[in-house]
Amino acid sequence: MSLLELESVTTSYSRGDLRTEVLRGASLAVEPGKLVSVYGERNSGKTALLKVAGGFERPDSGRVMFAGTDLVGIARAELAAIHRTEIGWIDRTGPRSAELDVGTYVALPFYDRFGPRAARRKALDALAAVGLEGCANHVWHELPDLARILCAIAYATARGRQLLIADDPTAGLGILDRERVCEALRGLAENDGLGILMAVPDMPSMLHAHDVHLLARGRLIAPPIANQPASRRAYHS
Repeated sequence: MSLLELESVTTSYSRGDLRTEVLRGASLAVEPGKLVSVYGERNSGKTALLKVAGGFERPDSGRVMFAGTDLVGIARAELAAIHRTEIGWIDRTGPRSAELDVGTYVALPFYDRFGPRAARRKALDALAAVGLEGCANHVWHELPDLARILCAIAYATARGRQLLIADDPTAGLGILDRERVCEALRGLAENDGLGILMAVPDMPSMLHAHDVHLLARGRLIAPPIANQPASRRAYHS
C-alpha cells in the first residue's frame, strides 16, 4: 500500500480574468522507504504539485490519499494535526531567532513529548543521521549552505514524520553538495522507512531517486529511466 497517492489531480490558478491550469490529471505514488523525485523546468508547477501532495493546498479535483486518509476531504483541524506529526515540509529559512543554536532548533519539535535533555539527545541523533553531528552548537548564520539544508532536513524529520516534502532542496548548491543532500534523503528513506517526495532543479539530482517523474504542461510523465534500479541510474549523469 502506498503511503501517498495522488489520483487524477487537477489544479488551476486565477490572475484576474486569466485562469491557468497548473496540474492536469496528475497521478503518482510514494511508498514507505522510497525517494521519489519530480523534475520540471522553472514555472512548470513543481511547487504546486508538492503543496497539493502534502495537503497544504486543495486541488480543484482528484484525490490525495495519505496513509488511507483523503487529505482533500478532511476537516482543517484534522489536517493540521497530520501536518504537525506526520508530514514534514523541509523549510530552508531556519529558526526565527538568530541566537538559537542548531541543536536547540532541531530539538524544538521534541519538547512536547520529551523533557529538555531527551529532546536534545533526539536532536543530536537527527543531526547525526544527516552528517551534522559536529554542528549542534553553531547558530544558523555560521552554517554554510549545505549544512543549512541538511539541518532543515533533520528538523523536518522530528515528531516521527512518515512523509517528507522537499521543494528543490539542492537548488543553489554545487555538484558535490547536491550529491550529499540527495544521498542524505535517500538514506533517510531506506534506513528510516520514510516516504520522500522532492522536486529537483536538474537531471543529475533526480538520478538518486527510486522513482522519477517529469512534469511538463501540467502532466506527469514517468520516463523509461524510472524503470532502472536507482543504484544503476546514479552512474549515468
